[in-house]
Parts: sequence; C-alpha cells; structure tokens
Amino acid sequence: MPQARAVFASLLAFCLTVPLVYAQASKDASAGKNPVSVRSIHFDPVKIGGQKNDWIRMQVELQANFNPETKVAAEEKAGKRPANDRWVDKVKVTVTEIFKPLGAKEATDFSYYRASATVLTLEVGSPRSVYFYLPGDIVKRDRLKMQPDFFYVQIEVGGTEVPIFNEAGRLNPDMQAAVHKQISTKVLFDGAREQADRGVNANIGMLRPQFLVPYAIFDALPQGSPSPEFIREDAAR
Repeated sequence: MPQARAVFASLLAFCLTVPLVYAQASKDASAGKNPVSVRSIHFDPVKIGGQKNDWIRMQVELQANFNPETKVAAEEKAGKRPANDRWVDKVKVTVTEIFKPLGAKEATDFSYYRASATVLTLEVGSPRSVYFYLPGDIVKRDRLKMQPDFFYVQIEVGGTEVPIFNEAGRLNPDMQAAVHKQISTKVLFDGAREQADRGVNANIGMLRPQFLVPYAIFDALPQGSPSPEFIREDAAR
C-alpha cells in the first residue's frame, strides 16, 4: 500500500510527544462488541533489577466481555464441551511500539519494537493488566524517549483477531485505547503497521512480556487491575 506508507511517513516527520497516560476506550467496556477490549494503555519509566538505566514499562489493561464460543451455532457444538460463558481463554496480546530517535529523518530510521503474550484465561467483567518491558540499555543505546511516539495493540481470541476498525474504517469504540490517536484512521494505521512489520525484524526479542523479565517481580507495579496467568510459549521451544 504505497499511499498508506507515504501518508504515514509524512506523519512521522511531524510527530508529537504522546501523553504519558491514555484514556479508557469506553466508560462501559463491558458493552463493547468485541469479546475482549483494551481499556487503557500506560507508559512509565522504571528502574528494576538494579539496572543503571530506566526501562520503559507498558501496561495494557484488558477486559473480557463475553466468550465468543457461546455464540457458536448449536449444530457446530455437537460433541463439544459446553463453553464457559464467564471465561475467555487464550487471549493473545501483541504490542508494537514506534519511536523516532533523535536525528531520525525518515520512517526507515525509526525504531520499531514488538512483543506478544498469551493470557491463559480472563474472567468476564474483571479487568487484568499485561505488562511489557523495554530494557534501559536499549533505551539509552537507541536514544529513545521514555515513551513511544506511536503504538498499537492487537488482540486475538482463540486464534481469531479482534477487529480494531469497523467496516466503515473507523475505530471500534471498545478498541479506541488500543491505537495511538495520531494513527487512529485506517489509512494511517495501515501505513504504520506496514512499516512496523518490516522494522521490528531488526529488534526481535528486545521488547519483552513480563514473564520474560526475571527481575520484573521487583518492579513496584502501579495500583490497578492485577496481572493474569500466561501460556508460556517460550517453554515449548
């Protein structure tokens, strides 16, 4: 999509500093149309594990709204165990952070980081927070701000992607917090995602989910929703 890339590249040239805390996607997330919604995103500088340089911690607050398996037609349920309508299983969270390092002029000079974590299960109506960490030495080495210039969050439930945009190309109400406001149109988002899909290959493994940061247990996590349990894909490697 050359046009999307061109529009996004133009935006990157004039990017602004993002606020530290992002508003909730909806006052009533449980009324969302998606099985899982993103309630809010927070970025904080943290010093953990005796490290010299501040890490960047990203908090993604989720809420399960309904189990999509309960909506499967009766004929498709034959021989299957009845779905638990109070729990949503295998919720994969993929975050992408985009930074404009000092001196960067082109979108190809930006720094792109991505990580994923799969939540074992979420109880409907009970918010949970998933944390991701970018090491302080990487922040210093790559000359990054303490918060990204752009970001977005993608959710999959049972292997099915939760739609960020509706058919009209507008952000779904319960996913508004999942996308930085400056790339909240479909054209800009598609351009950012296309650039990021290539750019993250240079930084694989740098941004990490909380369970891959051994001394994250010493991090003084903010007040709010607790963390869920995770499926450890790394354990199968």
